[in-house]
Amino acid sequence: MTTALVTGGAVRVGRAFVEALAADGYAVAIHCHGSTEAGENLAARLRADGAEVAVVRADLADDNAVRTLVGEAAARLGPVTTLVNSASIFEPDTSADLDPASFRRQLGINLLAPLLLTRELRAQLPSDSVGNVVNVLDQKVEAPLPDYLSYTLSKTGLATATRLLAIEQAPRMRVNAIAPGLTLPSGAQSQAAFEAVHAQTPLERGNTTADLVHALRYLLAAPAVTGQILYVDGGQRLEPRYTDPTITGHVRSPA
Repeated sequence: MTTALVTGGAVRVGRAFVEALAADGYAVAIHCHGSTEAGENLAARLRADGAEVAVVRADLADDNAVRTLVGEAAARLGPVTTLVNSASIFEPDTSADLDPASFRRQLGINLLAPLLLTRELRAQLPSDSVGNVVNVLDQKVEAPLPDYLSYTLSKTGLATATRLLAIEQAPRMRVNAIAPGLTLPSGAQSQAAFEAVHAQTPLERGNTTADLVHALRYLLAAPAVTGQILYVDGGQRLEPRYTDPTITGHVRSPA
């Protein structure tokens, strides 16, 4: 059985990835930190359906905890060959109100942790296996907005790392990424504002978690694909904006 580790796997998009991988026959390590109860509940439900899963806890802002995470997953489920870096934090900021602690925290969790986990994945990868890494980015890497300065810098860094690691780790590992648009309501965003953002994309629909699962399955099943970023956003990145609608509740486009 192939083992996958999904960071941030207890809730939101990460949970959809965990459910899909378990349905596809993977043994899945569900990483969580602040969502342990949700992770345990998810694991119990999947086990009842016959899946092999384990919950592994780690603070991705703690380098030492990150370094042992892959090993813990492997000890419980067998060697890890698939890593989905789904965990992220996003805190709004601009250059005017940049908080150094928040900046370091976001780069640590969103960029450094995936790099360390990729290294640890390679270190324990069986000699007869090809590893797969899928990083979860954001359409903001193509259409940056100043409202989320630290977050966007962390994700653009991970986008570049995806291409660099695809070269460095070939042929032993494939490294790809998915860049979603607005997938689920965030923070205080109302349902009406969420739906308005989706309606204003070129396709007049946004992406769902099911769309992201389709992208994940494709990347894991495509042996000739590496270093790719799949934008799954309804074309959201193609619409110029000055502010993020999750903050304002509406879209403000250039005049």
